Amino acid sequence: MLQPMSAKKAKAARRQAAAHDPAAQATRHAQRYAPSWPLLAIRVLGALGLVIGVYLSVLHYQTGAGGSIESAFCGTGTTVNCSLVLSSAYATLFGVPVAVLAAGSYVILLASTFLAVPGLTVLLCSWMFVFSLYMAAISFFSIEAVCPLCTGLYLVNLGLFVSAVVQGRTDATMTRPRLAYAALGFSIVLLGIGLTQTEDAAHVTPLQEYLAPPPAEMDMGFVRYYYDQPAVVLRGSERHVEGPADAVLTIHEFVDFRCPQCARARDTLLKFQHANPDDVRIVFRHYPLDQQCNTGMKSQVHPGACAASMAAECAAEQGKFWEYADLLFADQTKFKRTDFDAHARTARLDFEQFSTCMDDGRTEALVKNDIDEALRLEIEATPTLVVNGRIIRGLPPVGKLASLVTLQKQQETGSAP
Repeated sequence: MLQPMSAKKAKAARRQAAAHDPAAQATRHAQRYAPSWPLLAIRVLGALGLVIGVYLSVLHYQTGAGGSIESAFCGTGTTVNCSLVLSSAYATLFGVPVAVLAAGSYVILLASTFLAVPGLTVLLCSWMFVFSLYMAAISFFSIEAVCPLCTGLYLVNLGLFVSAVVQGRTDATMTRPRLAYAALGFSIVLLGIGLTQTEDAAHVTPLQEYLAPPPAEMDMGFVRYYYDQPAVVLRGSERHVEGPADAVLTIHEFVDFRCPQCARARDTLLKFQHANPDDVRIVFRHYPLDQQCNTGMKSQVHPGACAASMAAECAAEQGKFWEYADLLFADQTKFKRTDFDAHARTARLDFEQFSTCMDDGRTEALVKNDIDEALRLEIEATPTLVVNGRIIRGLPPVGKLASLVTLQKQQETGSAP
């Protein structure tokens, strides 16, 4: 039965009114353009991954190569330890921290979801998952340590992959030909990354080797060598120290800032102390091979080394000895006054105070005190270590030094061999 003409007109009027109603239009627009749950999940997980990636990047740069990480989210054991993972050769790719690359990938992923590029979104989620499998395998089998924050990223990427699979099937972006091409491309890229990182790892000492070994794994040959070295008693103040006062192993290092081996020793000993933060203590001593201040030098070896030591002591007056020392080690070709001034600015020292200190030479006595002590001990070359009162000339392999930590711990408990 036909509706009366007035009823038809009323219904049409209601439809027309609804079509122009802002609230109704907004509801229809939201229903039409609302992202599906997989897309929402990708955005949430992408944002979480970005936060973790940025945090890991900050930790990486704060720590430096081989440093220890202090974070509530990182372990400190031999298996669960962010320091072991982030200091490994696998923590960087082409010189860029993997954490930074991960953070950048999450930014691109989030942008792709808002720019409506579904193919790129699915591709990125898939790649992140595949790369996570690669990094997890490296962590478990090569580094033999786990970073809780990195594991968090692996879980995020697993969630991204599952969401991407659902999204790809919904919008038909994940087809068999595309999967085949992606698998081939991922395999080639991972092969290149694996070869690059393996080559880099061959030139890097794993941080595990810096850890004190179990008693059964001590290098007893080096222990015997250590006991054969002359025992001495050091004099003078300990001005520049890294590590706790009650550490079982104290290493005094006599150093020349122009000595390449000393630069390598600085890096090695820093990692060694960071790997054993409660058990190792490092004390810096000057021994510039420069006739300007070293009366024991029969010939000139490293001109400018005395001035460099004095400059480092001037930086120490402002609480930045180690920062300034690292700048001197970083470029061992720059040892003129203009270079020392440039380092002072880089270290953000009060330049007027630093310049006055350099001009009046008030730190020369501190440097000479260390030199006199070295001459008394008949030290002739750098680096020379005095380890718990025994002189070791040169820097032994770090695994051998690590055995001394275990040895000293055994002596404290009365179980030393």
